[in-house]
Amino acid sequence: MKKSLLTLILASTLSINAQYQILHDFNGTDGANPYCSLISDGTYLYGTTNQGGASNNGNIFKIKPDGTGYQDLFDFNNTNGANPEGSLLSDGTYLYGVTPNGGANYFGTIFKIKPDGTGYQDLYDFSYSGAYGPRGTLISDGTYLYGMTGSCGSSCYGSVFKIKPDGTGYTDLMTFNNATGTSPIGSLITDGTYLYGMTNLGGANSDGVIFKVKTDGTGYTNLHDCSNTSGYQPRGSLISDGIYLYGMMSSGGANTRGVVFKIKPDGTGYTNLVDFTTNTNGNTPFGDLYSDGTYFYGTTGQGGNLSLNGGYGDGVVFKVKTDGTSFDTLFAFNGTNGVQPQGSLFSDGVYLYGTASSGGANSKGTIFKTCMGAPCSAGIKQYNNGSSFKMYPNPTNGILNIENLMFNNSSELEITDVLGNSIKRLSSVDNHLTIDVSELQSGVYFIKVGNSTQKFIKQ
Repeated sequence: MKKSLLTLILASTLSINAQYQILHDFNGTDGANPYCSLISDGTYLYGTTNQGGASNNGNIFKIKPDGTGYQDLFDFNNTNGANPEGSLLSDGTYLYGVTPNGGANYFGTIFKIKPDGTGYQDLYDFSYSGAYGPRGTLISDGTYLYGMTGSCGSSCYGSVFKIKPDGTGYTDLMTFNNATGTSPIGSLITDGTYLYGMTNLGGANSDGVIFKVKTDGTGYTNLHDCSNTSGYQPRGSLISDGIYLYGMMSSGGANTRGVVFKIKPDGTGYTNLVDFTTNTNGNTPFGDLYSDGTYFYGTTGQGGNLSLNGGYGDGVVFKVKTDGTSFDTLFAFNGTNGVQPQGSLFSDGVYLYGTASSGGANSKGTIFKTCMGAPCSAGIKQYNNGSSFKMYPNPTNGILNIENLMFNNSSELEITDVLGNSIKRLSSVDNHLTIDVSELQSGVYFIKVGNSTQKFIKQ
């Protein structure tokens, strides 16, 4: 059954502002217009901008979670890629990403770079003769990187591809057509057998599809044809709790302003959990949902209550329980603090971190953090004060490396499922621990060390 948003409980401007902090205002020279989500190595947050930098083709940056230490790691110059719209993937040694433009043939690239900004490698140059224009974020199964392109020269409407981390073995696993979906914008997830994703257009109603395909390119299944009623034109990716897939549609639904939905991996049980209602509560959601096991957190690209810290319809940060109840707006963007977030949120267990694609002091976008709840507890350690840890690779198909354990003043580690049930407890006398989680079923899990909690995906 579809659920409308609950009545928004307004907070005072002072209370809201105390929970929100602009970590960085982009000025063009150091990057502009971030469309990315942030990732962390336990010390820095990493991301990309779509514009700005030395050649105005975007850049790769890092910044500490307290807003200090901003570094422009690499500037795209069109020859090496241009205008990244997705996020980065880390394997603990390199950061991997894609650009939809630039490169040797000017139709996009796959690249890797070390976290200190050295060792940039153009792994693959797309061309007009095949699929091109990759957006979104790469994922890894430990052997291959997987992603999607949004266009083709003349024979298709994008593809699902794989490539080895050294740049060899590029293969288009499948190509899209009007029936299977067109113009994917988001990223893939995997359960180890299938890749799951969404397309922005195409399908029976030309409004996008939810699909799955095996990692060898066979077994394509159209799980759901998006529509005005159920929601359409998804611009993000799916997440999984091992039972359902969850995501957002940027438009449509009962109130035509977008939805939060769930669907089973076999295509049954499609349900709209939230139908965004009015500009007051936000509308036109972009990016992915983030889950802490109890709530989903996300952003909308438009909407926002004028009474909520002066929001001017520039988007909101929201949370809602995983069953679709208890919707609440945590923060509304108002131009000064950012406009139209297009990426997804990242959390250290206390704060949510994200980017706004424009607005801020220089109208070039912002990096921000805001509390997961109101108010933040002054007694909880903050991410940048040594309360975080480094975890990789994520997603994993069996082995997890955990670092910076001792910086949490705790040698105890706990793995829980999305319902909070304890799966495993471990302790270590070292600062590094290698865990074998191959016995876990595919899905989303959480690791807690001290006051820090991070999510990982078992493929």
